[in-house]
Amino acid sequence: MTAIRLDAVSKVFEGEHLAVDELSLEIGDGEFMVLLGPSGCGKTTLLRMIAGLERVTAGEVWFGRTNGTRLPPRDRQVAMVFQTGALYPNRTVQENIMFPLQIAGQDDAQAGSTAVGLAQVLSIDSVLDRMPRTLSGGQRQRVAIGRALVRRPRVFLLDEPLSNLDATMRTELRQEIGAMTRDLNVTTLYVTHDQVEALTLADRIAVMRDGRIEDVGTPTQVYNDPATAFVAGFLGTPRINLMSATVRVTAHHRVSLDLGTQSIHLDPTDRRSLILRHHDGAQVIVGARSSAFSLITDQDTANRLTGTIRAFEFHGQQSIAFVHCGIEVVDPDKVGRTTPSHASHDGTHGAGGTPSILTRLRTKLARRPPTALPEFHGPATHRRADLVVELPVETELTPGTRIHLALDTTRIHIFDQTGHRVDRLTR
Repeated sequence: MTAIRLDAVSKVFEGEHLAVDELSLEIGDGEFMVLLGPSGCGKTTLLRMIAGLERVTAGEVWFGRTNGTRLPPRDRQVAMVFQTGALYPNRTVQENIMFPLQIAGQDDAQAGSTAVGLAQVLSIDSVLDRMPRTLSGGQRQRVAIGRALVRRPRVFLLDEPLSNLDATMRTELRQEIGAMTRDLNVTTLYVTHDQVEALTLADRIAVMRDGRIEDVGTPTQVYNDPATAFVAGFLGTPRINLMSATVRVTAHHRVSLDLGTQSIHLDPTDRRSLILRHHDGAQVIVGARSSAFSLITDQDTANRLTGTIRAFEFHGQQSIAFVHCGIEVVDPDKVGRTTPSHASHDGTHGAGGTPSILTRLRTKLARRPPTALPEFHGPATHRRADLVVELPVETELTPGTRIHLALDTTRIHIFDQTGHRVDRLTR
């Protein structure tokens, strides 16, 4: 096992497609790090650069004290499991697992014994003599994991290994992967777009977007204390409510957040109130998870929002209400999505010189006009609800019902217009 350090790593593909943009990240010795993000954000490309399967355009990849940026894959002591498993179709399960040891020079008897022992750990010892085409998806992935781990790599890379499995198998294999990698104490980097996998497996999560890291922290940190509006929106089911607001400050320095048709008020001792009272009229984004609201009957309650039920869903352990309050909602996927920042260097960087191509590409991207989205002008009854609210399971409401909601302002996040927090993270 070993620590990994990515130092301002970039990847530009043919056609000037910037896939990874000066990304820096450290993964500790024996740590289980999850790269989480939407499709196309660069997480698989980053994994392949660590494995040596993609050439680094700029920056450096370090394994402990060794600069591995230009090392060939065979010299990195890295094992990788792909989404499809990718087994040798003409070899049995045992022969697939044994193969890396045989290539390394081990005799067949020793390699076979090691393969059998690992197969028992992976619960595939009953299929050692079968061919890959006869296996289920879960079994094939177990074999792929066994083949990757059999030679005890320093670094274990997994690229969406559970995405092709059914829900039951995903849960079962997810637990096994977490337990096994920790038992082996191998440094692990796991790529997924599934927040459940990230939250349940990771020691730390690195959330990616557009080739960059948006946030890094433990699962509880990135969920409860997100650095950006995008991170807040990407994690959590139902998705967090993001509302456009204007800061209003009274003559007595009391701060309220004007949501257009309604307002919420911050406690004078709230650290965010102390920050925002100097920014009267500023535009901000208020984030509130569905659990931060509660149904009330007292219309005199502070921080009360009033709205109309658009839809109501029973989810077994909870009920979800979709409420229209006349509030402007914000799409977290669009917040802060500007062109890449200018290069912090002027021409040489990392392995083999830097890429004036990065500077040229950023200049090119900066000149592109934003794409205008069509506006929706349908009837009010068909408009998307402003808020998604979690209610007790015994609650029963029908569409069209007028309701009052109390918002716990100690549980809201406030972001500026670029999507960054207005206050410091509490980590």
